[in-house]
Amino acid sequence: MLRTTLRTALSPWQWPLSTWLLLLGMVLAVRFPLKFLVDQAFLMDFDLFHTIAQRVLSHQAITLYDQADTPQAVFKYAPLWALAWTPLGWLSSHAGAVAWSTLTAGFLLGTCWTADRLCRTLGLSPAGFVAPLAVLLLVRPLTAEFLNGQVNVLWGLLVLVCLLAEAARRPWLAALSLASAISLKLPALLFLLYLAARRRWASAGRTLLLLVALNLVAAWALVPSRPLALLAAWQRTLLATGPDRAFEIGSQSLLALLGRLLRADGYGFNVLALPDGAVAAVAALVSLALFAAVCLPPARGTPDPLRTLLDGALLNVFMVLFSPTCWVATYSALLFPVFVAIALFSSQPRAVWRRPSLTLGALAGLLFSALTHAKVWRFLGVRAIKGETYVFEVLMILPLFGLSLAWCLWHQRRWLARRS
Repeated sequence: MLRTTLRTALSPWQWPLSTWLLLLGMVLAVRFPLKFLVDQAFLMDFDLFHTIAQRVLSHQAITLYDQADTPQAVFKYAPLWALAWTPLGWLSSHAGAVAWSTLTAGFLLGTCWTADRLCRTLGLSPAGFVAPLAVLLLVRPLTAEFLNGQVNVLWGLLVLVCLLAEAARRPWLAALSLASAISLKLPALLFLLYLAARRRWASAGRTLLLLVALNLVAAWALVPSRPLALLAAWQRTLLATGPDRAFEIGSQSLLALLGRLLRADGYGFNVLALPDGAVAAVAALVSLALFAAVCLPPARGTPDPLRTLLDGALLNVFMVLFSPTCWVATYSALLFPVFVAIALFSSQPRAVWRRPSLTLGALAGLLFSALTHAKVWRFLGVRAIKGETYVFEVLMILPLFGLSLAWCLWHQRRWLARRS
């Protein structure tokens, strides 16, 4: 008995999820909140949230969507989230940065726990080490998430809570989570479209009802005299700040990847020189085809619980890739699908590695994850491309990582369908 206990304690691969989450929490606390407590950090996105919260507290909520310090510093989230983040205005910028990074660490740990819970609910039992491996594969975007004070981990967690609530047959909690995710970032509408495509009208209706009601109530609470004007300002902001940044060098969306290949953008990787409108049309067609592939049932039919898990993971990947303003930190929202892919690989390792398509996808994902780090490129002797030192952004490594992840999940879905 003692020998077995010691063997388990000394073998990290046998540690339970709770042990890994404790270790992850300690590492995150030292790396971010405690470091920010000693050395004040400028978290660009959090600073905007802090400014917005102060506007609300000073009864200037009608100016929520006015530019802050720079042309890029524009609040683009729904009134619901402006109201939710109002307490940040009571904190100093320094204290707020510490509190925000602590919350983000909590969201990250919560995502790992919820992903594990969802997998177990739907018939898959991940090992404890799946969570740290998923974090390790996404360490570059997660670092950007913390250092910029962004909300992508929260975004992914809200979608994940929706899936878990659906699996637990708690429809109103699922609708509330999805409505909150859509209010945070509109590409989460993909899940609402999926519900409609699967003719799950009750779920789609509840989500749409809460989406409208919550933001109407929030707009009324913020600007009682002109709630509709605030909602209109939000809409104008989304239309004005999305398309003009879609082809910036930092954009890592599917649209930007196709732009690198189909536009004469000066980097020399393009095979065609199409106008922006044509590239957008190609991206829309590709996105539609990928979305339709998820909605269609696989041949022979995957067992329903596992289909729920894999469809949710695939939609999560596409939610990120299809966003026209997708940056490095946006890939932090992929923690759940990465978790699912690793959990499926580890559950049947020998059977999976005998399938060349899955092996290829897994190796590509590992390679692309490694290539998001500047030290790897320096080791290879590549310092810059056309003056850009972030080589992985020029070469669109993150969208390639996202596509390789989708490839793995898709082939795992087909493999499970054939086994059933």
